Amino acid sequence: MAAIVAETTASNPLKVCILWHQHQPDYRDPVSGQALLPWTWMHGVKDYGEMLATIAECDARVTVNLVPSLLEQLECYANGEANDRWLNLLSRAPVTMSAAERQFMVSHFFSVNEETQIFANRRYHQLYQLRGSGAQANAERFSDQDLLDLQVWFLLAWTGSHLRRKSNLVATLLQQGEGFHAEQKRQLLDCCNDELKLVLEFHRELEEMGKIEISVTPYAHPILPLLCDLHTALEPSPGLPLPSVDFRHPEDARLQVREGLRTAERIFGKRQRGMWPSEGGVSAAAVKLMREEGALWAATDEDILARSLDSGLTARSNLYKIYQYSGLPLLFRDRELSDRIGFLYAGWETGEAVNDLLQRLRHIAQQAPGGTVAIILDGENCWERYPDNGYPFLRDFYTALQQEPILTMATVKDALTDCEPIPLNRLAAGSWIRSDFTTWIGHPEENRAWELLHQTRSEVINTEVKHALAHPQEPLSDLVRELLRAEGSDWFWWFGDEHSTAQADIFDRLFRLHLEGLYHHKGLPVPARLHQPIKPVQKKVIGYEPTARFTPQIDGMIGDYFEWLAAGRIKLAVGGAMHTSGEGLDELIYGYDQKHLYFRFDQLGLLRRLCGETGGFEIRLLVKKLFQIYYRFADETLVIMTEGEVATSGLAGCRQILEFAVPLTALQLEDGDIVNLSCHALQDGRENGRWPPEGNASFCFHGAALDEDNWVV
Repeated sequence: MAAIVAETTASNPLKVCILWHQHQPDYRDPVSGQALLPWTWMHGVKDYGEMLATIAECDARVTVNLVPSLLEQLECYANGEANDRWLNLLSRAPVTMSAAERQFMVSHFFSVNEETQIFANRRYHQLYQLRGSGAQANAERFSDQDLLDLQVWFLLAWTGSHLRRKSNLVATLLQQGEGFHAEQKRQLLDCCNDELKLVLEFHRELEEMGKIEISVTPYAHPILPLLCDLHTALEPSPGLPLPSVDFRHPEDARLQVREGLRTAERIFGKRQRGMWPSEGGVSAAAVKLMREEGALWAATDEDILARSLDSGLTARSNLYKIYQYSGLPLLFRDRELSDRIGFLYAGWETGEAVNDLLQRLRHIAQQAPGGTVAIILDGENCWERYPDNGYPFLRDFYTALQQEPILTMATVKDALTDCEPIPLNRLAAGSWIRSDFTTWIGHPEENRAWELLHQTRSEVINTEVKHALAHPQEPLSDLVRELLRAEGSDWFWWFGDEHSTAQADIFDRLFRLHLEGLYHHKGLPVPARLHQPIKPVQKKVIGYEPTARFTPQIDGMIGDYFEWLAAGRIKLAVGGAMHTSGEGLDELIYGYDQKHLYFRFDQLGLLRRLCGETGGFEIRLLVKKLFQIYYRFADETLVIMTEGEVATSGLAGCRQILEFAVPLTALQLEDGDIVNLSCHALQDGRENGRWPPEGNASFCFHGAALDEDNWVV
């Protein structure tokens, strides 16, 4: 019987459709034209061409989804038309800089993954330590040579695996490590610019060769269902607080789809293209609109399918079919497989990660012979946590996939060939995050942004959108294009408490600048309301600090109510540019006295399940250097390691909860130090969970000053 099943699946293999979503919002100030953030350029150097090089090397077949706002900026950089604040500073000699510019560099040019870039490179780590661990980075400690080395290392950190191997200059600079001179920096900038100029043409070449399928997202990455009607948010979230305005503009959503497809046609050539709607956001109205505008297919998350089928996804094999709604073919991504690549495998040994993924795909092939599995995720942000920018994992995964007789790599267009999609009687509204829209609406900050967008549109837009819809042969006016950019989802992503970034104030400002741009285009005065930040001026703390020093009993038991009453709490579920939908730790409880730093975790069952009997739980503390606080469940021991060596041991309690006491002397903490941390569930050396999902959480160690600050009569 097993042989018959194997023969059947080999003759009718599972189609593995991998879609990499490449996305950056428009970072350009519409008034000055200056790019306020550099991430399009940085990812252009490190990731976009790199992903294609690995695809070409392995002769793989995948779908690459590109956002038009990203494509337009790549064109500007490639043509030498971009004015980027960060690149301008990178090109300058430190001796010519003002104190504010030097401070900006020291504050922002460590915006890379600490573990894979800073701590892995001696000079970059040295500069990181020179920066100081206080709340405010100290640029006064940096000489002109220090700042020049920092400029070069920031650029080197944003070079990918392929560029490091093919460029003699990059390899030489990495080996040199320090003492760089101005001409080397100029050559490195030229090298990076040359790499970026190849990105769009590389996409064109691979698509013409049939190696990739290029799909597209609506123009400025808006949440289409919310543009069609904000009240759509209530379908998956009854009772959600909505803005005080009735924003209902399906005509804007139609233009977003049309201009997205048209931008891809202008840059890559005319052909029918599929569409990953922004954040997988779909509704009946949005899908109908995409089909009417000529999209070949669309895709979203498995939870949308579960809510659309009368019986849900009780039969998992139903996920591995292609459906249709309102005549548009629909794929639904396998969330578990997608999230394992995006958030889990970076901490695994490459071979184990590839084998685990293949084993899961083999199981699906047995469940659904001839079916289609959609693996869809962010194609740029997760690789910074992988060894060598993810190249070994992707190379081995692509190669192994093509050697499996019961699996076949396919673009989405391939999977649609000779396929009869199954009609859906209804399509649930929602996105890939929790199958709802609460990431972009419902929080007071998000609702305020929608209200400002509504007020601006009402005061500025008259017949311009109707004219654009009626005359598709004409290019969009600057006014209408600015409206579409203001409707992008990225501004709303960073409002509220769910995601955090050191540049949240810049995203806030950019959103309001796009609204201001509408008034400038119309020759109208800018209303004062747009000068008021939406997010609080001070960075919002996710959680709260301890109110006093205290000494808990480390016994793993939930003791007296007052034992941890003075503790601080840090929300660990807060994400950054990526968002995981998997189960995880909600918060970390912490505090300290004169001798120890204390940690407490209440979700012990989750940790035991993820770590297993032979695994362990680790807290990584980044202060002046990296400390690993590792707890082994098997023998209930807690060790503190630094630079791979055991420095000392600590106390642990594990019965109802998990509690740690870490000696302060081992950590060398000073009052005012900012402690960055991440938590990791490890089993047999593999990472089964990480919190926060990306980046680090942090707190300020006040030491004795904590009691003084909170002393009252």
